[in-house]
Amino acid sequence: MFIIGVIPAILTVLIQGRLKEPTKWLEAKARGVKAGSFAELFGQKPWGKHAMLGLLLAFAGVVGLWGIGFFAVDLTGTVFTKQFEKDAIELGKTGDDLKAYVAGNRAFWGGITSLVQNMGAFFGIYGFTWITSYLGRRTTFALFFIAAALSTAMVFMKLTEFYQIFWMVPIMGFCQLALFGGYAIYFPELFPTNLRSTGISFCYNFGRLVAAGGPVVLGMLTTIVFTREKGFEEPFRYAGFAMCSVFLLGLIALPFLPETKGKPLPE
Repeated sequence: MFIIGVIPAILTVLIQGRLKEPTKWLEAKARGVKAGSFAELFGQKPWGKHAMLGLLLAFAGVVGLWGIGFFAVDLTGTVFTKQFEKDAIELGKTGDDLKAYVAGNRAFWGGITSLVQNMGAFFGIYGFTWITSYLGRRTTFALFFIAAALSTAMVFMKLTEFYQIFWMVPIMGFCQLALFGGYAIYFPELFPTNLRSTGISFCYNFGRLVAAGGPVVLGMLTTIVFTREKGFEEPFRYAGFAMCSVFLLGLIALPFLPETKGKPLPE
């Protein structure tokens, strides 16, 4: 699988050879404009403001995906373990054979969950690019932040049957990954040429760094807040549901950011 995964990397070499440098960058370079720094990014208005608000957008989406969405694999394993054990007993399996049967089925259905989630993600990223050309950046982001929160909550609270994996999880993947298609479009439009890569890097990559605490919070909610001792029979479900509130951060940031659809890149 890792060897197969190298193939797209080879394609990038071929694609990059046919790409041209952006005209605005070449013009700026000819004028002697130097690449910006973080000090310059936060020392000029409104670029520092755009960077911090863009960080919130990225944080909401990254936590939503890596801190909740990708744990759908663990969710399906937790939800269906009793069914796997029941099936194993009916097949006459005991001891290590029973454990191996359960572990194998958890891995298999976890793989199916991941597969259909990424299928939905493929169409979601494309979907954002299509919708935003009609509705604009901020409206499209708002729609997908809401859709991501609702679809993720649906998966974590309502998934109980095997067939639901094939429609609930792709919808969640579609809504969550659409946001990442939006980042690729919107973040470059928030910064001038000399600060564009600096601003994008801060919004997305620093957002990822901050969002690394998402899985930790999910674990704490599961083991400390929504425990069985407190009356929650399936703590993981309630932890995932509570984490969906992170998408609200993206909604809060949107009104303070500019609409860039149809406007020239800032200089």
